[in-house]
Amino acid sequence: MRILLLVETLTIGGLPNYVLELARALSERGETVGLAHGGGEVPEFLDCHGIELLALTPHGFTQPYTLSSAMQVLHDWKPDVLHLHLCSVLPLLEALPSLGVPLVRSFHDYTSMCLRRGRRRFPGDRCSRPLGWSCALQGCLLGAPAEGSRLPSLQNLPNKLKERALYQAFAASVVGSNHMRQVLLSNNFASDRVTVVPYFSRFDQQALSSTPAKSRQTGTAPHQERPLRLLFTGQAVKGKGLEVLINALAQLRGNWQLTAITSGPRLTIAKALAKQHTIDGRINFIEWLPQEQLADHYQHADLFVLPSVWDDPGPLVGIEAMSFETPVLAFPVGGIPDYVQDGRTGYLTKQVSVNALAASLQRAIEQTAQLPELGRAARALVAQQHSRQRHIDTLQLLYQRIAPSQTSPSHPAKELLS
Repeated sequence: MRILLLVETLTIGGLPNYVLELARALSERGETVGLAHGGGEVPEFLDCHGIELLALTPHGFTQPYTLSSAMQVLHDWKPDVLHLHLCSVLPLLEALPSLGVPLVRSFHDYTSMCLRRGRRRFPGDRCSRPLGWSCALQGCLLGAPAEGSRLPSLQNLPNKLKERALYQAFAASVVGSNHMRQVLLSNNFASDRVTVVPYFSRFDQQALSSTPAKSRQTGTAPHQERPLRLLFTGQAVKGKGLEVLINALAQLRGNWQLTAITSGPRLTIAKALAKQHTIDGRINFIEWLPQEQLADHYQHADLFVLPSVWDDPGPLVGIEAMSFETPVLAFPVGGIPDYVQDGRTGYLTKQVSVNALAASLQRAIEQTAQLPELGRAARALVAQQHSRQRHIDTLQLLYQRIAPSQTSPSHPAKELLS
């Protein structure tokens, strides 16, 4: 089967890495796979080796482009299935049905169902309303200022409603968590067209290995003979909660150290906050690392902290940490409770606040003897629910269901879609 993946841009973040891994995994199954993107320069740190990339425009959709040329690229590739992962380019979406092939959309965020993308109007907000004209009453028509301006921009609600309607007509929708399934259903997507396909970790082979995932045992226990090793990976933006974590750490009693592998617009602010709390000497800030070095940090951490304060649809970093028997401490938001189970695979806070995060961190630092057991359960959950094999099996079966005239090289079990 010829499967063409499509993403609006290939830039920083978890989505490009996931799409590239998905392309590789499908190719390994014998599918013919291409990855279409909006065009422009692809960052060097993205591993595109062995993947056929198709640029739909010379410089990206934010620059002048010709729709007919973009559509010709898609038409010439002759896909059996077109699988979109993020695209809000309305003229392109309106033209895609003319290709005459089944269309699939994976929803990794709220872009097509929210004027503010993150379903947050202000810090601490977690909106649960579907997209609609009531959004205007909530003040959501006002967006961030355009580049070079200080005035708020005006969001185009009719166009966003049209974008959602186009996706509602797709043959299938894919989500990575039960939370995202409920978001789609509340936005009037047909329930029989929405399939939950849990994300897989790029380190899933570590979770499936017969050898212990942890090699950090040194004969000493954290908190007593050595610090409790905490790990954070993610962008330095408000929603990811790095500053919330730093504020919580300032309240902790006991011996701990944090490694924060991060970069982004608020990194300078986060560093200044750590210094203000006089805990900067206990935090090691590191820029993005190659996969091999990142794996080493996952493996040697005692506890991974995932302080996303918004309804994160299904962050991969927590699953990656669990692949190495590292339990996760997180807020109960978005898709995170699908895999962070309080007292089993990690810790969930009682609420989304600095004090609640500090209380759960204190619980962990005082109960370090439980961490190895939580880690083993975390690894087992990843092996069972978040393996690459299960993920690809489910998608292949979905492709076969919506494009039955095409033949795939493998035939996954039907119960995966039940």
